[in-house]
Amino acid sequence: MIKKIPLFVKRNCWRPTFWGWLFIFVVIGLLFRVWMGTVCEYLTVNKPVPAKIMVIEGWVEDYALKEAMEYYKRNNYKHLIITGLPLKHWEDFVIFPNTARAAAAVLKTYGFKDSIYEAVIPPSVYIDRTYNTAVATRMLLSKHSDWGKSFNIFSVGVHSRRTLLMFKRAFGDTYKIGIIAATDRTFNPKRWWTTSKGFRNVSNEFVAYLFVWAFFHPDYVTYEKKLEEGYQLEKLKNN
Repeated sequence: MIKKIPLFVKRNCWRPTFWGWLFIFVVIGLLFRVWMGTVCEYLTVNKPVPAKIMVIEGWVEDYALKEAMEYYKRNNYKHLIITGLPLKHWEDFVIFPNTARAAAAVLKTYGFKDSIYEAVIPPSVYIDRTYNTAVATRMLLSKHSDWGKSFNIFSVGVHSRRTLLMFKRAFGDTYKIGIIAATDRTFNPKRWWTTSKGFRNVSNEFVAYLFVWAFFHPDYVTYEKKLEEGYQLEKLKNN
């Protein structure tokens, strides 16, 4: 006789009762409420290190640039670098080619007198912009080894933790890197979920940070090569 091969088996299983489901939802709700109250503070990092170099993210708003300038002067920094992204909107009407140049102009109107160095990514680079600005900064600092081996980044709000992670992955152990985060004035950090701007910023940055922390482990040499190719392409276009 041919033995029958069973395709299904009956098993007993536990499932929540009404009160069990209620308990689960209450616990999830409490955990979510705790997360809402702490995530903005977690993503906003202020951990400066002793340094004479400041790196400002060029996309920050004017009030943050002014805070950065005051922090620079108050703490006796010696060298200022501004990272820059190409300005893609209204290219025929905007006088600045990138955010670094625009931010430098704003600082000069505020009375900043020191030299400003720009770490700009070329227009041919569209993705991984924060990491690419970190690579551009490392390429710039490689030409100024006498400046020291530590620097602080000046960022804003919930973007700061991801910025710090990207810079540390670009620099490895070659530099000590700190972070200074200005308060984001476009929403209330303590009640970020009450406005669409706050909800978008915090939720997007939280997801983005988790993604790059878990899955983004780039090869520095590859990114550096792409930036160099982009710079060469720009030179050819401008000649």
